[in-house]
Amino acid sequence: MSTTSNKSVNDRYGHLIGDEVLLLIARILRSTFRHDDRLYRFGGEEFVALVRACDAQAAAAAFERLRRNVEDYPFPQVGRITVSIGYTVVREHDTPSDAFERADRAVYLAKAEGRNAVRGFETAVQIGEPSPQRGAERDVELF
Repeated sequence: MSTTSNKSVNDRYGHLIGDEVLLLIARILRSTFRHDDRLYRFGGEEFVALVRACDAQAAAAAFERLRRNVEDYPFPQVGRITVSIGYTVVREHDTPSDAFERADRAVYLAKAEGRNAVRGFETAVQIGEPSPQRGAERDVELF
């Protein structure tokens, strides 16, 4: 199944089920990451995970594990859903909006590749990928 937007879950199953999906994703986040990682709901259907990783490969592996955990979870009444995940390194002099902007751009790279993917901003920049513009369609986004 392709990435399901929370709007489409709400439209098809109602807001109560859409809220349940978000709560279950929050549980999957908590069970996927370590106790000292910081997890936040950011906006309606977006989440932020502040994760310590020793290098880019470790970060990519952690977010890929989350992507698979969500994809494999049988959501009641909805079935399977997927997520698009973008991440970035938090730099020494970053403001929160600096880091969010880079992670958000990485999410849209993941969406541009067909969704259900994990993309790191720094990796995309290194290989020279263009940064797509934000679109109107939203799916469950993690960054």
